[in-house]
Amino acid sequence: MATASNYLEVTHEIKLDHDNVRELYERYKQTTDINQKGMIANTLIREMAVHGDAEEISVYNDYGTLGLGDSAVHNKEEHAEIKRLVYDADATRLGKADYDSVLERAVTAFLTHAKEEEDEQLPLIRQKLTPEENDKIARAFLKARTTVPTRPHPWAPQTGGIAQKVAGMQGAFLDKVVETVEGRQFVDLKYEHPKQF
Repeated sequence: MATASNYLEVTHEIKLDHDNVRELYERYKQTTDINQKGMIANTLIREMAVHGDAEEISVYNDYGTLGLGDSAVHNKEEHAEIKRLVYDADATRLGKADYDSVLERAVTAFLTHAKEEEDEQLPLIRQKLTPEENDKIARAFLKARTTVPTRPHPWAPQTGGIAQKVAGMQGAFLDKVVETVEGRQFVDLKYEHPKQF
């Protein structure tokens, strides 16, 4: 059981993901080493995919009780478009002439949505949740991050319910196989979630 001194805050954990995508994309734009670009792109794709699905199967399920039900529907619609764009980036080879613009479209859509969440929704969540409720949702979000697919699956269920969880577990397993077979490499993240939650 969490105590007041070690409560987690869901809005902090969500923004941490947003900040990682921002920082990774800046790194991507600054490097000229093709191998490093590939590892950063792999990490960007993974982080955007994980973040979206984790929110859908955890945080957005609580939006209705917070009076944000319409925002959850809106967010899932935006996530569907982001997943399609991230899928395009994942399916495009790094060496293609238009790769940078394909990745930029995905990152821009993600960050536009992230700013909307940060400006409009996260302050309301902080106001409406008790520390205990906030901690519970934060831990559900962090747990969800460990079970969802690590690559985009735009045609998978996005209901936030059991169908998405089951599809996500299957997708996560297949993603690990693909990443291993392809020998995908990743870079370290600047910002890290708690190791134990």
